[in-house]
Amino acid sequence: MSSPRRALAIAVATVLVLAGGAFAVDSVSASRVEADLSHRIRPATPGVPAPAVTIGGAPTGRWTGPDGDVLSSVTIRAEGVERPAFGAVTVEASATDVSGVRDPGAPLAAGELTVEVQVTGDALGRALGMDQTRLGAADDPSLAGGLEHRARVSGTADGAEISTFVDLVVDERGAHLVPVAPATGPAGVEDQDRNLALGRTALTLPEDLLPLGMDVETLGVRGGTLVAAGTAGPGPTPLGDLARPDH
Repeated sequence: MSSPRRALAIAVATVLVLAGGAFAVDSVSASRVEADLSHRIRPATPGVPAPAVTIGGAPTGRWTGPDGDVLSSVTIRAEGVERPAFGAVTVEASATDVSGVRDPGAPLAAGELTVEVQVTGDALGRALGMDQTRLGAADDPSLAGGLEHRARVSGTADGAEISTFVDLVVDERGAHLVPVAPATGPAGVEDQDRNLALGRTALTLPEDLLPLGMDVETLGVRGGTLVAAGTAGPGPTPLGDLARPDH
């Protein structure tokens, strides 16, 4: 190999080694930031998994702000978050322009924030006063490919099996499950008590279902789970109580 080619090969190899080292250092740094944010969002709680936190963006574009102290994007998933009427639910959040990250004494705040609360059939049954509650898309009681706004609620109440179609509605009065008809047929319950089915599955969600005082803006069912979501911003929104239990 000629000297110029050998020099070029050495230079390329050096760049690759340095780039690999920088990537490894950035990965470690990102992991530390994510672990710190997880603890600040919800300190260690016995029996409850720590929130999963992921910071987005490439290493060169992850931090913004005049002092490079604002994270461009953060996603958070916290399980076992207590919410009124439902008990433990899962909270997912997508935040942009997150400040207060580098200063442990500063409050965490997002410039814009989307929060989603996911309610399982068991949690929904607690609010409805039903047992063995199942929730699914109206055309299939066990599956929902995307977010759908009509669902089938099935379960037992007062010793009877019921299965009802409900519309998932958000209006000026709040977010509601509005029963429209008892479900019958192969996926429903034949000859059920119509009044019991319709009465038991009517529900107005608590105003403080979403954390941080956010309003429910969309309500649907996805993958057998009731999904309520809202947004905040633009403007600073504190993240400190995102996963704190409701008192």
